[in-house]
Amino acid sequence: MNERLRLKDWPARFARRVMSWRRLHFVWFLLLASMSITARAPAQHPSASGDLLGHKTVVLDPGHGGHDLGAVGPSGLAEKTVTLALANKIKDALAGDCAVYLTRDGDYRLDIEKRTAVANHHRADVFISIHAGSSFHHKARGMAIFVYGPGSGQGSPGQEMARDAKRGETLRPWGRIQLRHTTKSQRLADVVHDALVARLNPIDRGVYRAPCLVLRGADMPAILVEVGYISHPAEEKELKDPEFMSAVAEAVGQGVREFFRRTSGCMNNKGMIEGKYGAGRGAAW
Repeated sequence: MNERLRLKDWPARFARRVMSWRRLHFVWFLLLASMSITARAPAQHPSASGDLLGHKTVVLDPGHGGHDLGAVGPSGLAEKTVTLALANKIKDALAGDCAVYLTRDGDYRLDIEKRTAVANHHRADVFISIHAGSSFHHKARGMAIFVYGPGSGQGSPGQEMARDAKRGETLRPWGRIQLRHTTKSQRLADVVHDALVARLNPIDRGVYRAPCLVLRGADMPAILVEVGYISHPAEEKELKDPEFMSAVAEAVGQGVREFFRRTSGCMNNKGMIEGKYGAGRGAAW
């Protein structure tokens, strides 16, 4: 009789065991899924710097290229070579913090309009055109940063904007699109300048406004950096030095990060400019 009852109850007992195994497998599945999510968590959450900068885009413009050598130093070093090498080093310095694009990644020339078109296409947050200075004056030397400003006879950026408003122009002509970013471009120039001075203590030519054609079509904060006079023998030698070029790149990268922190209203300790800014070794002009 007991044997018959056991046989009769067997389907129910089997069903209970199946359900028990299913519950156990479901628990194991949840545990493994949780472990997988935990393991991936560090990759999904960027560093403290990445939290702030990961969504930012920087476009670097190595000046000249191809048949356009730019300035050439006493030993034959071409400006186009210096600018491309430095752009790649700045890109490395910003790696992991921002998306960085170059207007050219090889030895070829781009028209000025195409350089800013690359920045506008990528909807860059910052555009930096890289150059080296040159002069027939054998003593001319030093670093300088330029912000776009109208040429003589055109008036100040504020006057140009006021004229547009008076004419009822709501759409700014493309040749003056940079004017609406004047304040932030000036801020970017200041922080990059301060970082270069603090890191390198160079001959400091300062920050200037000039009608730089490569900047005027950029629809974002934009600056032109002259990293030294390639026509000066001592500075040409520096521009050949990988350690010096790396230091320049780190300083520019530091300035860019500082600019993003200031304009985002966020500050942290990573990449901050430390110490008092040196006065430089003099001034070229």
